[in-house]
Amino acid sequence: MRMKSSRPRRVVQAGAVGAMALLAGLMPGTGVAGGTHVAESRFGYSCTSASGRHEADVTVSVELPLSSPVGATVQPEHVRLGLALAPELLGELPEGAQPKLSGAARLETAVTQNGVSADVMWEGLQIPESTITPEQDMAVEATGAVPTVTPRSSGAMVFTAGRLQLDLVARPADAGPADPAVISVSCTADADQSAELGTVEVPASPDGPVTGTPDPDAGGVVSPKVEARSTDTEEQAKTSEVEPPELPGCKLFYGPISVPATGAHGYMAGYANVNKQKAAMEFRDPAHLRLQLQSMFAAYTCPTGGLTWIHSEGTMDYNGKPQMPPARSTFLTFGFMPTTATVEMSITDPINIETVYQSVQDPVTKRRAETTTSTAHVSVRLYDVKVNGTPLDVGPNCRTVRPMELVLTGKGSTGLNVPDEGYTVKSGGPLTGYSDVPPFSGCGATEDLDNVFTASVSGTGNYTKMMQGPLCVNNVPLHCPEPPKPKPER
Repeated sequence: MRMKSSRPRRVVQAGAVGAMALLAGLMPGTGVAGGTHVAESRFGYSCTSASGRHEADVTVSVELPLSSPVGATVQPEHVRLGLALAPELLGELPEGAQPKLSGAARLETAVTQNGVSADVMWEGLQIPESTITPEQDMAVEATGAVPTVTPRSSGAMVFTAGRLQLDLVARPADAGPADPAVISVSCTADADQSAELGTVEVPASPDGPVTGTPDPDAGGVVSPKVEARSTDTEEQAKTSEVEPPELPGCKLFYGPISVPATGAHGYMAGYANVNKQKAAMEFRDPAHLRLQLQSMFAAYTCPTGGLTWIHSEGTMDYNGKPQMPPARSTFLTFGFMPTTATVEMSITDPINIETVYQSVQDPVTKRRAETTTSTAHVSVRLYDVKVNGTPLDVGPNCRTVRPMELVLTGKGSTGLNVPDEGYTVKSGGPLTGYSDVPPFSGCGATEDLDNVFTASVSGTGNYTKMMQGPLCVNNVPLHCPEPPKPKPER
């Protein structure tokens, strides 16, 4: 039921201890706020998300000092937002029974003293993950630390509530292959109600400014001050070697959160240019990919809308080794001698796969655009070398002096009940990028051939295009047990 202004707006709890603290707060020279009370207010809000406009009930509870001397820092404590939300606000949820909901809340507040107001943003209020039941009203709670304010003159400081922003993350309870859904909800307080959260009395000080007189050095009667206080949840405080990227113009509001990964496998084939040879190596025999999907995710708010980041990892499997199938390649040494070699490309550490996608569908195309960046460190080895048909013993360790970094990018989009377009991790598609091949060392069993292969193969800006086939994802019948193998495309 919607709570209107006809109902009691605030519950104040104060006892004998609070009364004694109030007297202490009135004493000159204390320098700190004295005594506290808990103020609880219930408001009606109108909230809008991608699914439409719906009503919501919001209860705000905050512990405030009964009074504060002029110039003393006032810290609202134990801030709690109780949110009663209509299920329609969430719109389309990930498939699966009883998804889990979490996120963050930002409440715009104002502090008014002697007719002058200062805006104070209560942001970073965390909504811990809980299981929700679709099609039923949701009760969630947001808590966290908020900024301090400092009165610069005497007179009552009144805290009031304003706009509310919710950034919610819904994910499957079974940690299946479905992407988490990020829902942005904007709420406006109903006009026919009091917006008051609580009041802090600021008595006049014999040595301070006259009542109602602003402190000229403060430029106003109340000066909000944001303290560098952590509002991270336990899960966010966990350290990890993987960090979400910094997205230009965007703010990370949730995560990173680690979740159980979903296993998958598939195949990849393609071409890698060798600029110095004005030719390309063909990887015709598809490489077998083994992936761990969606082991971590985070959410951002951006000027153009919400974005979701998902981290996955992978490797390649060739006869139990983390490498692509060996490929034969022919190039010229000394500028004119035809040389054929077997090229072995081994992965030296897990492939880092990062996907960033739009949190909500584009209202025109009804699709969500996404970009995936795959970063691998690859050691290149040459063996079974023949020059003009004659074997050349290069030894077992003719390889690049260090692994090369291969960064491939794929762009695509997804939609409801429509095929994926371009590249997505699960459906596959083209991945393209450039790499710098380092110099070679260890080449030559009886003579030093390092410079020969460095001059012939090493260099910068070598274009690579790989075609990935659709994946077989654990517990998803499509493309399983053996997914299709792609063909190389130039």
